[in-house]
Amino acid sequence: MTAGLQGLSPARLALTLWLPFSLAYFVSFWLRNVNAVLAPLLTEEFSLTGADLGLLTSAYSLTFALVQLPGGLLLDRFGARRVNAVLLLAGVTGLVVMAMSPTFVGVTLGRALAGLGVSMCLMAAIKAFSQWLPAQRLPLALSLLLTMGGLGGLVATAPVGWALGFVSWRWLFGFAAVVLLAIAAMLLLLVPERRRDESARPESLAQLVAGLGSVFGYWPFWRLNLPVMVLAGTYQAFLSVWIGPWMQDVGGYSRADAVLMVAWVALATTVGFALYGFIVNALVARGWEPLRLFKWHMGCSIGSFALITMGGATASHIWMLYFVIGTGGAVYVTMVTRMFPQHLNGRANTASNMLSFGSTFALQWGIGAALDLFPAAAGGHAAIGYQRVCEVLLAVSVLLFVALVLPLRHLRSWSEAPSADGRKV
Repeated sequence: MTAGLQGLSPARLALTLWLPFSLAYFVSFWLRNVNAVLAPLLTEEFSLTGADLGLLTSAYSLTFALVQLPGGLLLDRFGARRVNAVLLLAGVTGLVVMAMSPTFVGVTLGRALAGLGVSMCLMAAIKAFSQWLPAQRLPLALSLLLTMGGLGGLVATAPVGWALGFVSWRWLFGFAAVVLLAIAAMLLLLVPERRRDESARPESLAQLVAGLGSVFGYWPFWRLNLPVMVLAGTYQAFLSVWIGPWMQDVGGYSRADAVLMVAWVALATTVGFALYGFIVNALVARGWEPLRLFKWHMGCSIGSFALITMGGATASHIWMLYFVIGTGGAVYVTMVTRMFPQHLNGRANTASNMLSFGSTFALQWGIGAALDLFPAAAGGHAAIGYQRVCEVLLAVSVLLFVALVLPLRHLRSWSEAPSADGRKV
């Protein structure tokens, strides 16, 4: 990796920039996915329905989505280091509430507060990386960051299942609160502060809001994000909660074996993040445009989900393929970042993230509500319910993929549309 934009060595950037943000994202991803293993325990302790479990899990995604727009304004105004560190303190509070609350409502509110606290982990990293790293290194740096997130998801599976043999799930959240507090201190003490142009005046609130309006008013932004909302929402809904119940209700696995399968899924996600970064780096060097990469990624992801939909109980291991292929966030983020000038990066990426996590919230909860229409006599949900849910999600994904790939009459090709500052995506 070449030196940073302001002269810092690669080694120093790795330790003081990449590592603190990556550790924060590690915990964020752990918290996002841990309910896939805790679902049976939470269901038994609080007598939850499928919709209740979906609501509990999606509370994280709801506050995560709601804070994206104001978070983007704060990132562009006050910087990634300070905003992320302060928000992590809210995450610490939420984890403590989850660890101590005796009620379903309290745990749900704690998870919502924890989601708010870690809501800027990825967006703050993108903002900081785009300021400090050369543009050609951004996809690789982001993929390695996402790999750390994948490791967090992996730790949320079999290791959590093992730990539950010794401590309660409440102790796990208490320990996570301590770790998150330490990471907040790292961000404040280690991450370098980007030098500001003293002659440049900070944007006023009106200018910050106007910049956000320019993001939402840009048509290519929507044409990219509509399919991502369904693609990422489906991916995260299953990864964070419904893959565990699917393994038991459809795959026929015991609880212990389902936890092991979820661990393999998390490992597949981690491997996918790492491989995707190096593959994208190589293809970009060969002249591939990000949009071309994104279309191939989306088509392959939909194809693997189609195999799961058609395979039913025999498709257990195809989930591994789906979660390897679906890790395309680095290209997607790179495209959004390139659409707009650097001073809009925080707002553009948080706006995109809000749409993605808004759809994740809707799908986490909505899938649970839909599955409640198909109860199984022995508990859980009937396989036909999962089948119908997957069929609907597949149909919507295909329609949006076609809309992205096919050129629209009287509209220039999206890949040729100039970005807001004159660059092409």
